[in-house]
Amino acid sequence: MIADISQSRAPRRQLAFSLVEVVLALGVIAVGVIAILGVFPTALQTGHSAQDETRAPEIAQTIYGSLAAQAPSQFSNVRFRLSDGVTLFPTPPSPPIDLTAPPPPATVQLYADNDGKLIQDATTAAYRIFIFTNNSPPGFPAPPPAYANQVTVRVAWPANAPAANQSYRDYVRIISKY
Repeated sequence: MIADISQSRAPRRQLAFSLVEVVLALGVIAVGVIAILGVFPTALQTGHSAQDETRAPEIAQTIYGSLAAQAPSQFSNVRFRLSDGVTLFPTPPSPPIDLTAPPPPATVQLYADNDGKLIQDATTAAYRIFIFTNNSPPGFPAPPPAYANQVTVRVAWPANAPAANQSYRDYVRIISKY
């Protein structure tokens, strides 16, 4: 004999979640999503900071490469090429860098964009570059300025922020005329 299941008198249990279970699951998911979204600002700031910390030595190396390349022939008149490869920087009224200048140190300002390329426009710059010449650390004699010069390149960011709100790194190298 075949029994008719549809007319069974045993109560049928529904195969579904209750409203309480759904609300609890949504609450757990909401807490997790909020925690993940809370980490995003910190992650973005850390990533941006890492980019700046990486870009600063690249910019300083570009500056030192230009200085070292021009030092044998233009030790008292070093100029920088902008990223367009045509315009020389510094342009008037900024003087060229004189590596034979006696103390106090001369300061020259350059700018770089977010890719680390030298530019003239300070309003679109991401980095401000200061070049200090003819300086030496305390306790060390200065090199003879006619033949070599200690050059400090300071890369600061953001370029247009007040000095008190900028981060910066200093890089020091002796540039020789020979």
